Amino acid sequence: MVRIAVVGLGFMGKTHIGVYNSLHNAMITALCDKNLDRVNLTSLDAGGNIESSSGSVDFSDIPKFTDFDEMLDAGGFDAVDITLPTDTHVAFASKALKAGYHVFVEKPLALDYRSALQIAAVAEESGKICSVGQCLRFWPLYTEVKKILDSGRFGSIRHAEFGRYSPPATWAAEGWLGKSSRSGGASLDLHIHDVDIILYFFGRPRSVRSVGVPDGSGFYSHISTVYQYPDISVTSTGGWGFAPDFPFNMKALYVFEKATVEMDISKEHPVMVFPYEGEPYPLELPEGDGYRFELIDFLERCESGEISEEVSPSVAAESVRLVQLEVQSANEGREITLD
Repeated sequence: MVRIAVVGLGFMGKTHIGVYNSLHNAMITALCDKNLDRVNLTSLDAGGNIESSSGSVDFSDIPKFTDFDEMLDAGGFDAVDITLPTDTHVAFASKALKAGYHVFVEKPLALDYRSALQIAAVAEESGKICSVGQCLRFWPLYTEVKKILDSGRFGSIRHAEFGRYSPPATWAAEGWLGKSSRSGGASLDLHIHDVDIILYFFGRPRSVRSVGVPDGSGFYSHISTVYQYPDISVTSTGGWGFAPDFPFNMKALYVFEKATVEMDISKEHPVMVFPYEGEPYPLELPEGDGYRFELIDFLERCESGEISEEVSPSVAAESVRLVQLEVQSANEGREITLD
C-alpha cells in the first residue's frame, strides 16, 4: 500500500484522487492546497478538457494543509503527487524529493529545459522514484498504435501527423493556464503532449521548423511544426485559441506501407485501421485512460523501487527542450537544428 499526499486540488488533482480511490494499492493520507475551500473538498466534479472523475468524497478524517512545508514535516505518506501550476514544479518537486518522498509531478515538468534538468538532478541524487505525467505514453489510443509500429505488422511508417485542438483553457484555478508566464501557453502546456509522443515513437528529430500564433508573452496560443527525420515525415499542430464552444479534440494519422491508421476521439471508433488488403476495422483498446495507467505505473514503481526509463525527469526534460526549440524556430522564422 502506497500512502499518497495530493498537492493541488484543481482539475488534475481531483482526477488523480479519483484514480487513486479506485486502486487497491493506494491510500490518500494527506491533502494540500493553498486555498482552504479547495483543501476541504467534498466533490471530485471539475471542469477540464477531458472527462475525468466525479462524485462526492469524504476526507474528513485525514490531515489537510494549506502550507506545503508543514505537510512535508508532518509526514504520514510515502509519495507526493504534485498537480500544481508549472512554474512551481521545480521548488515543490525538489523539496519533496529532498525530504525523502517519492514524487509524481504533472507535465510540463518545468517552464524551460534548464529548470527541468534541475528536477532531474535532484531526483537522481535522492534515489527516489520521480515520474512525470506524460500521460500519452500510457494512453491506449497511442500505446496500441505503438505496438503496431514496433511490430512491423504493416511495414515501415512513412508519415505521421498529430493534432490537439482546444477551446481557451479557462478551467484552471485562478486562470493560471491562461497566464503564459505560469503555464508556458498552449505551445508548452498543450502541445507538449504531441511533442512527447513524437519523441517516444520516433526519437529525436534532426531539426524543427515551426510557425504559430504568438500569445504576446513569448509563447504561442497555436503552433505547427515539421520535424525532420531521415526516412519519415512528421508534423504536429495544436492550440487553445479556438472558440469557447469548440469541442476539445485530439487526432493522429499514421501512414504505413500497408495500412493507414486514423485516431480521432470525436468519432464512434476513436482508432480505425485501414489496411491495404481487407476491410477497415476499429482497433481494440483496453479500458481506461492514460491518467489511470500512468498512476498504476507510478504506484508499482514506488512499491518495487524500480526507476522509470520512460517517464523520468530526464526524459520529460527532452520534451520541454524540443518545445523550446519549436518556439525559438517560430520566433526567429527559421529551421532549428538539434545538436
